[in-house]
Amino acid sequence: MQNRCGSAYPIYEAENEALPKVGDYSVILDSKDEAVCIIKTTKVSIVPFREVSEDHAGKEGEGDGSLEYWRKVHVEFFSKEMSETGKIFDEDMPVVCEEFELVYRP
Repeated sequence: MQNRCGSAYPIYEAENEALPKVGDYSVILDSKDEAVCIIKTTKVSIVPFREVSEDHAGKEGEGDGSLEYWRKVHVEFFSKEMSETGKIFDEDMPVVCEEFELVYRP
C-alpha cells in the first residue's frame, strides 16, 4: 500500500525535528497514543504550498480527493499549527510531501 501526507516545513524547524528520509520507519499513533501501524518512507519532496499537486492531494485520500478540498482543509490546519508556534501561514510556505508504504498493521 502506497500513501502520501503533507506537513508544514516551518513546524519541523520550530520544533527542531528532523525531516523524514527515504528508508525511515515510523510508528503511527492514534488519538490515544496507541500504535496503529508502521510505515516506511519511500519518497520525500519539499514544495511551496501552492505547488502541491492534484496527484499528491488525491493520494492523501482526504474528503473528495480533490486539490481544492486538500487546500481548504490544509489552509485551516496549517494556519492553526503555524499560529501555535508564532508563525503565519502563506501559500509560499514550504510543505514536506512524504510518500510511504504500509509495513505492518496489527
